[in-house]
Amino acid sequence: MKSRIFVALDIPDEAKNKLFDIICQLHPDKNLNWEKKEKIHLTLKFVGDVDNSFLPEIINDLKFLEKYKIQKLQITGFGFFFRFKEPKILWAGLKFSDELKLIAKKLDDYFNKFGIEKESREFKPHLTLMRIKNNPGDNFINKFKNSKFEPFDFQSNSISLIKSELNPSGSVYTEIKKYNLRPLEE
Repeated sequence: MKSRIFVALDIPDEAKNKLFDIICQLHPDKNLNWEKKEKIHLTLKFVGDVDNSFLPEIINDLKFLEKYKIQKLQITGFGFFFRFKEPKILWAGLKFSDELKLIAKKLDDYFNKFGIEKESREFKPHLTLMRIKNNPGDNFINKFKNSKFEPFDFQSNSISLIKSELNPSGSVYTEIKKYNLRPLEE
């Protein structure tokens, strides 16, 4: 049996609430299919399907994450990922530390031993806010691309190994293991 897994930096509720307050001011339409707040995370490594027999080893090996410090980040703006000129993902962009880049690289290297391909694209941390099925139009896109708000800082104190199950209504995330990061004062 296999599990579909990924590793993510946990985003604190206060940061998610502040982000969604900004989104609601920009576009108050509640009928849009936003990601649920509890699903907002920063993917450090999407792994994909892994044989369940490897999970105990992975859970144990990822303890190396606990040697890293709490991560300071800043939400800076919005952007879109496009496919064939159609917007597919609305995301929030982040300012982040070099250490976070290093963590993502270490995870990429680690999972390679399980036959998981290394990431070919540059690490571009973002928070996925909406998966777009039908083009919402230029007005919607420009409202987010041209938005101006005071960037805000937050800290993340943990990284989680997460299982993702695909259902007709969308994916369901289950935390397998949380790794607490070291306090900044150390």
